[in-house]
Amino acid sequence: MFAYTDPYIRSADHLDLLSAGQWQSMAPIVSEALTGIRDGVREIVELGAGTGLGIRVICDAVPNARIVAIEPSSPLRAVLLHRIASDTDMRSRVTVENQPFPAARLPESFDALVMINTLGHLDRSAREKLWQVIATGLRTGGCAVINLQQPTTSTAVPEFEMAREQVGNRTYHGSAWAERIDDTTMKWHMTYRTSEGSNEIDATDVEYLWNVIDSRTLEYELAQHNLCVSATGDERAGVFLIESSN
Repeated sequence: MFAYTDPYIRSADHLDLLSAGQWQSMAPIVSEALTGIRDGVREIVELGAGTGLGIRVICDAVPNARIVAIEPSSPLRAVLLHRIASDTDMRSRVTVENQPFPAARLPESFDALVMINTLGHLDRSAREKLWQVIATGLRTGGCAVINLQQPTTSTAVPEFEMAREQVGNRTYHGSAWAERIDDTTMKWHMTYRTSEGSNEIDATDVEYLWNVIDSRTLEYELAQHNLCVSATGDERAGVFLIESSN
């Protein structure tokens, strides 16, 4: 069994709420990328589906496709399943896979793969497995849609506020800072707070390792598998299309 340590088990109650704003800007880029291949699309894989904020985007962009949503985090998957089961369309089209990549059960072939805010969880060895899966599984005319989150080189990052949202009388905050571990690895430190007025209700600290990769390294790694890459959408979003170069 592939070993998996859940980096979100202590922060899951904040993530859906605090990630919604980012997905508002990411959605049109992902949608446009998928719309370009929608004719004849049968199956899409979303790797790192989280709480399902991207699932609705994928379903709307490619109305007839079936989707395999991979999410190994149990608390995130609970929200994901609820979101899917509460929508008649998604409930009939989306299958949720609970194993982490590369142990996840994937379809042998697919028309698209979507991976947003997830690549940094994979080290060099796991990325090689991913590129091999894309190279062998991607059907003719299909593409993978991924993003590279900033920073794309390993560096220390001062603390900043990621997001804050008001729900009822309470405010939910997320802040982060990072330390450089080595040339390709950073450690992110996140703090999730809940407050009511001037009173802090609770605070949770989370940390996890993150594998950085820049666009040149991405291009080099993909070329070893006869895959090519091109930027798409607003460059600040760091979204790339991966396609077969054959």
